[in-house]
Amino acid sequence: MLRLLSAAALAGALLVPATAAADSIVYIDQGNVWSAAPDGSRKVQLTEGGDWHSPTQADDGTVAAVQGGGPISVLARDGRPLRTITTAFQKSSNGGQYPPRPVELSFSPDGTKLAYVYTAYNCKVVATCGVTTSTFYTRADVTTATPVEVYGNQFDVAHPEWITNERTLVFGGAGSQVSIDDLGPGDYSHTAWMTPNADQGDGELSRDLKKLATTFFYGKDTLIAFFAVSGDPRTQTPPAQPELACQTSAGDERHADPSWSPDSSAVAFQSSKGIEVVRFNAVVAGACDVAGEHILTATGSEPDWGPADPPAARYAPPSGTTPVPAPPATGPAPAPVPSAPTLRITTAKATRAALRKGLTVKVDVPSTGKVTAKLLDGRKTVATGKATARRAGALTLRLSKTRSRAKRLALAVTAGTSTVKRTLTIR
Repeated sequence: MLRLLSAAALAGALLVPATAAADSIVYIDQGNVWSAAPDGSRKVQLTEGGDWHSPTQADDGTVAAVQGGGPISVLARDGRPLRTITTAFQKSSNGGQYPPRPVELSFSPDGTKLAYVYTAYNCKVVATCGVTTSTFYTRADVTTATPVEVYGNQFDVAHPEWITNERTLVFGGAGSQVSIDDLGPGDYSHTAWMTPNADQGDGELSRDLKKLATTFFYGKDTLIAFFAVSGDPRTQTPPAQPELACQTSAGDERHADPSWSPDSSAVAFQSSKGIEVVRFNAVVAGACDVAGEHILTATGSEPDWGPADPPAARYAPPSGTTPVPAPPATGPAPAPVPSAPTLRITTAKATRAALRKGLTVKVDVPSTGKVTAKLLDGRKTVATGKATARRAGALTLRLSKTRSRAKRLALAVTAGTSTVKRTLTIR
């Protein structure tokens, strides 16, 4: 899978010890959050209900993730609910507004802060319409997210990962592919570190600050690339340019979310095979020496590796509590007033394979009539579909086929005079 470093070239290279057993990987499997030993010897499901995403863990094992559109859920290591954090509407870089739907969470190592991302199709005027992303930060011990004025709004970057408890890596488009952000007020305050003439992003620094893993290119050509780092990413803004060590041997549109082990000797990442774990003897400028590799789970995604053990078992809420008697009625209860039906998109995920076949879109419609849908890459329509609702309720549309390579696409559905939009992350 990786281009290996020859034995001769390894002479004098520092060998990295094997990863200790006292750590865990949290990830998504079948729509729920799991925690597992890196060798797969222990796997514990932490949530239920499905539609969970964006798992992350602090060094003490505290987990955060999101179910559906939010809020952020903070959980104990065994899945016991601790609190939820409600995030607010925020402005976007093109003058539009983000709905409060956090994704791509990342816990600071000390567990005091969370980074999160908003992504949406929005605009203030037609000329500025498109999919935008921004990174935000909040304290983790709150129930309402820290105001944006405290830590700033990092427009047009995503996939935040922590370097220290006050500094992050963020990833954006041309000119800010790999950037460094020091927490503090203000917008666009990140500093570019790596700006290759190619798409690069979604990465993480190892804890020893000597290695960097990122995605490279996009779509079916996406690679996981590994770099040797010099300088001090904790204090330099920016450090010296990292040097390529090795890369995955083939592209894979599912490549994403590389996460280093606590001792910096191994990395987990998402691929079409599930979650792959690769252990290194060395990562140096020019090549890598791979000690071994395995699949943690064939159906998992979004791994995040931390130093805490996986729990012995999932938290079980206490049973047998005594019900509290209801107060006596003082009169007849008012009849419930039904809420007005609204147009709603229930499709939450999309894959490139589904796009090529024609994406199936599921919606709830408030009434009978014509329903149209379109998929947009910025202002460009890449797929369309239509159907006629014979009754209010669930409706399925099939969109036209597309080979779009965009990482995020905006789905817009119109029924009557109502239009709703949702940003889809393409896997």
